[in-house]
Amino acid sequence: MRRLTSIRRRIVLKALGCSIAISGLHGALAQGSAGVDGLSPHRLPLTTLDDLEIVQPAELEGELVDLTVLSLGALDLPSGRLAGVDALLLEGAPYVPSVRPGRYPVQIVVARVPEGDERVAFVQVKLADRPAQRWTNALIEGEDAPALDEDGLSVFEVESGVAGLFDATALAGWRAELTHNQGLFRELEQVLRENRRPVWTWARVRAAGGSGFLVTAGAGEGEYAAYWGRDRDDAIVSLVLDFDLLDWGGLPPPPEVTA
Repeated sequence: MRRLTSIRRRIVLKALGCSIAISGLHGALAQGSAGVDGLSPHRLPLTTLDDLEIVQPAELEGELVDLTVLSLGALDLPSGRLAGVDALLLEGAPYVPSVRPGRYPVQIVVARVPEGDERVAFVQVKLADRPAQRWTNALIEGEDAPALDEDGLSVFEVESGVAGLFDATALAGWRAELTHNQGLFRELEQVLRENRRPVWTWARVRAAGGSGFLVTAGAGEGEYAAYWGRDRDDAIVSLVLDFDLLDWGGLPPPPEVTA
C-alpha cells in the first residue's frame, strides 16, 4: 500500500480541521453517474444491535460512554462484493465470500464520552432481517495466513483517519471519477463539512450503479477488522467494521494462560 506523505497528511487535516481525508482523495465512474448524499442520520433503538453483544457498561479508555445507533441510509451492492478501504487511498480487495446483490441498510454505533466528544465504534451493513448468532473474521480476497496481523485477523489499514465501505464496483468507479471531476470533489468536501459532528463525519457516495459510505474511523488511523455475522444456519446476515474501541461479542477469545 502506498504511504501518505507528510504534505498530503497536512492537506487532509486542514480540509476539515480533523482527520478527514479529502484533498488527496482519488476516485472515478461512468460520466454523470457519480454523486454525494448527505441526508441526516436518524436514531434507532439500541436493541437494533443487540446481536453485537457490546459489553455493558460500555467504556472507552476507562470512561463510561453513552451509545447511540444511527441509520445512515442504504448501500447499493450490485456486485455482491463489499470492500473496506482507507477513504483517502481507496485501494483494497473485497471481502470473501460475496453476498447476494441488493440494497442494504447501513448503521453505525456512536460512543459519546461525558465531555461530549463522539467516536464511531462500529459500522454495520444488515444483509438479512435476522440476528447474528456468531461472528467470523471477514477475509480480504487474496490474503492467506502469512498476510494476517499478529492476532491472526484479516485487516485493512486506515492512514487518513477515515474508512470507506463500498460495493467493489462502485469503489473502482469512485476512485476514477474523483480524479477527473472537480465539481464532485467540491460536493464531497461540502457534504463532509455539513455532516461534521464532534470529532467525526460521514458521507454516502454513489458510483457505477453502486454506492459506498465514508465514516471517520474510531479514534483515527489504525488497522481494522471486519466480521461476518452468521445466523444459526451459518448464513451471512451482516457485515460489521470494528474500529477497535469497545469490547463486543465478535472479538476473538483471549489466549489461554498456561502455567
